[in-house]
Amino acid sequence: MSLRLLLLLSVLIGTGAPLAAFEFTDSFVAHMKATTNPHGFGLRDQRYFPYSTRYGRRIGFGRPVTDTSLYQRGETPAESEQALRQGLSLTLVHLRTALARTHPTVAFDALDRRAQEILLDHAYTEGVEHLPPAFLDAVLQADWDRLLDQHLYIRGLGNWPDTIKNQAFGKRWIYGDPATVLRPLKGAPAASRTGFIDPRIPQPRKHSD
Repeated sequence: MSLRLLLLLSVLIGTGAPLAAFEFTDSFVAHMKATTNPHGFGLRDQRYFPYSTRYGRRIGFGRPVTDTSLYQRGETPAESEQALRQGLSLTLVHLRTALARTHPTVAFDALDRRAQEILLDHAYTEGVEHLPPAFLDAVLQADWDRLLDQHLYIRGLGNWPDTIKNQAFGKRWIYGDPATVLRPLKGAPAASRTGFIDPRIPQPRKHSD
């Protein structure tokens, strides 16, 4: 466990705040890997090295490069996953704090598991402070019709939708396990019983490179 995470946990315990009950299941972590780097960008000889994205230099599973020594030594897939889990844990703390301030009557642990995952997913990739209020309200109210109809393509840079993130979202919540999908899109193929359909999510028109 990293020093940063230990300090964070000690602060939570010292202030009497309850530790997060949210479980970082292997399924959710695999989804976050598919959301951030499903193609193994930067992976060479079983080590991750920094790679370029439209958001800047990243390493592992979408993590900003803050240590220049990583350009030379890289990191193992296990180290990348550990960093992802730690980043998600830290994001969850920030998300709880933000919700307590903006929606004091909402308890994160009382939310539908799907709402918890969607909020944490978007908070991790976009930043807690960048969650659109209308999107946040739709998720907190479990209004999946409004979420899918109005907020399906909110991730991206400017007018450039992030196809990788959109497809990962669709695979988990639209084309995935019939027991957990929010609501299949009209005209979308029915999900297989195994939940492993290759999604072809319609995308808004992109600008040419």
